[in-house]
Amino acid sequence: MSRESTLQKSSMAIAVGLALQGLTSTAWANNDALLLEEVIVTAQKREQSLQDVPVSVSVVTGDAISETGMTNLDELSTHVPNLSIQEGSQTTAITMRGLGSGINQGFEQSVGMFIDGIYAGRDRQFRSPFLDVAAVEVLRGPQGTLFGKNTIAGAINLTTAKPTDEFEASLRTTYEPEYNEYSVEGIVSGGITDNLYGRLAVKQAEGDGYMENTFTDRDEASKVETVVRGTLVWEPTDELSVTTKYETARYDVGGENSAIDTSGGWGQIYALTDPAYDEGDEFSRSTDKEFSDNDNESLTVTVEYDIGEYTLTSITGYSAYDYNDLQDVDFAPIELLGLQQEQDFEQWSQEIRLTSPIGEKFDFITGLYFQTSDLEHHKRLDSDLGAIVQGVPFTGSINGIDVPINPANVADLLEAATFVNTGSGNVPTNKSASIIAAANNGARSSRVSDFEQESETWAIFGQGTWHVRDDVHLTLGLRWTKETKEADRRLYITEYGTENPLPVTDPNYALLTAIQNNIFSTFEHDIEDENTVYNFSPSFKAQYDLNDDVMLYASVSKAFKSGGFDEAGTTGILDDFSYDDEEALSFEVGGKMSVLDGRGSVNFAVFHTNYEDLQVSAFVGDKYVVGNAAEATSQGVEVDGVFRLTEALTMTASMAYLDATYDKFDNASCTLAQIQSSGATANDCAQDLKGETLAFAPEWTANIGLNHVTSLSDALELTSMLNLNYTDEQYLAQDLDDQALEESHVTVNGRIALTDLENNWELALVGKNLTDEEIRTYSNDTPLMDGAFFTYMAPPRTVAVQFTLSY
Repeated sequence: MSRESTLQKSSMAIAVGLALQGLTSTAWANNDALLLEEVIVTAQKREQSLQDVPVSVSVVTGDAISETGMTNLDELSTHVPNLSIQEGSQTTAITMRGLGSGINQGFEQSVGMFIDGIYAGRDRQFRSPFLDVAAVEVLRGPQGTLFGKNTIAGAINLTTAKPTDEFEASLRTTYEPEYNEYSVEGIVSGGITDNLYGRLAVKQAEGDGYMENTFTDRDEASKVETVVRGTLVWEPTDELSVTTKYETARYDVGGENSAIDTSGGWGQIYALTDPAYDEGDEFSRSTDKEFSDNDNESLTVTVEYDIGEYTLTSITGYSAYDYNDLQDVDFAPIELLGLQQEQDFEQWSQEIRLTSPIGEKFDFITGLYFQTSDLEHHKRLDSDLGAIVQGVPFTGSINGIDVPINPANVADLLEAATFVNTGSGNVPTNKSASIIAAANNGARSSRVSDFEQESETWAIFGQGTWHVRDDVHLTLGLRWTKETKEADRRLYITEYGTENPLPVTDPNYALLTAIQNNIFSTFEHDIEDENTVYNFSPSFKAQYDLNDDVMLYASVSKAFKSGGFDEAGTTGILDDFSYDDEEALSFEVGGKMSVLDGRGSVNFAVFHTNYEDLQVSAFVGDKYVVGNAAEATSQGVEVDGVFRLTEALTMTASMAYLDATYDKFDNASCTLAQIQSSGATANDCAQDLKGETLAFAPEWTANIGLNHVTSLSDALELTSMLNLNYTDEQYLAQDLDDQALEESHVTVNGRIALTDLENNWELALVGKNLTDEEIRTYSNDTPLMDGAFFTYMAPPRTVAVQFTLSY
């Protein structure tokens, strides 16, 4: 999979070449207009210059997010090396340096998301993160000491804009005509009284979607989003500041951006139900009506009190959401598998920390953290195996009953259910009779499961820095955590499409129970368990200021992600209900340099991280099975830089090389070819992935951006931006099936804007994926249809008009 394209080599040459030139060049005369602005980050929970922080950090400003029309986390990943954020089946997966969480409702993300200091470990907590944002900081590598909970792969630290002293207001509208997408964002901010300031941000967005559903005759995934956020800052004294933020959001989706990627011989069956089915069109899907209705709310209260030169900070957070989803999980027009899910989540957290001033011989941060959360997940999977059989063309008969052709292995699949008693005393003894029995009885049943989990986390943390000399700084950190989880899962078989348990007296009880047991590996059960984990996560950093322009650092750190419980399991085996803790030991060496006489900066990091008991989620049959891979190693290099080439032209460049492989993983799920060659079932087949790459871990990623500003008159200004993003080939499924190998690709984004500086308006064109690349973001086997694959598609080319008024 290691492959260097011309673009990869060019990207590296540009970044490294400019860096080396900057370290030696004094040809450019000093010009304050060309100096880079200082970037302030809170990567160590205090405001510091980006160039002084011994952590691999990428920063995307709120202005950049607004100007590029960035609406979700998926788009953020194109600007940050070694970060992958992909929408998949049932969840959004965040992967950092090749490491992330699989798909399971019991999982929390391995990359922690923090919004104004509040931890958000579940993807539905940040469905609408990019409204009125001040900055997004991406911290790569384990961040176990200061950020703590579930930051074993990294952390994304998002800060929303705060109220201003002076009155300001803005209105921004964006319209994309091709897919009828529009958004309106309004912001009002300013002083209410002498010591009270407020800010109100509102967003309304709608869109038809870019996937044509030929079965329902509508474009998908259509979206309607409404977000309202209010922030108040009260400063009664010079020492005390209280910030209160409340946000409510509604996010409704019609359909999905998934499609059958490869039919595997099932295309004729699909076409019987939907004559317009087209396997050759990546942006055409054919499936039943789907939807996702989401409601979110959050409350954050931050109190900062200065005690002399020290600052006492209290952050209280409440986050809750509920959603109702209906998904066609066979991804095809036949009504084979339908999944309905409802989830309610509520989280409270409290952090108290004490921060010392900077500038003394020793400075520190110490604090306490508490979090509790409740998760309730209810789902129903409707299965109708007869839908396959009844959709197959008929070619003959047995005893006057038509017998269907088996396009792949339907007969074997149905025979495996060992239909023993259809209710009439008839015992099928051959394959054809089994098919007929399944078709006549409909083979229709449902399974309902309820999963509940309560979590409680306590932590004590501290980090201190000893400034040995003016140029030598040593930092030691430690976090002690206690985390307790209690969970229970109940599963029962029901009448098709209902919540009613299937009675034993039902004439099809034996048949339908056999289907659930033997085809879906589903058994009725009611189990519960609990787990308490104690963990120490230390870190150590050594920082050396070579001169005023160059800082070098080395760090070693440990982090962990607690184990948990499998929401999607169907066997009722208690040992399979839980999965173990995941731990990481990371080493990193890096540097941050000011180059070209202050006109540029170059930052780099070399890292090596070993993961033990890596938590993974594999797609087997019709569900995601949870387990622990034994060991994995992620290592590589990251380089990024910013360069003011002229007063009008700025270039950004980043590049990352990644080698993320399994050191030991002998119980990985098999590909279809391996299952068929072994003669085992999907549940019994295993492959050894030792030495193989992790999924969502491209070997090379690179980004180059140019931003140009020119004055047309005293009042008019023209701004243009061009951005190229390269992603190497990568697997989109954990079993590393070749069908799920996504090819390398380059995406091109651009923006051109005309600004009236006197009247404070701007008119812009925003283009994304201008070369119209067809990019898959997730792919896997289609349940029960051997050879077929489904995939999720990134948006095609879009060109939007953006108009902004500001005061």
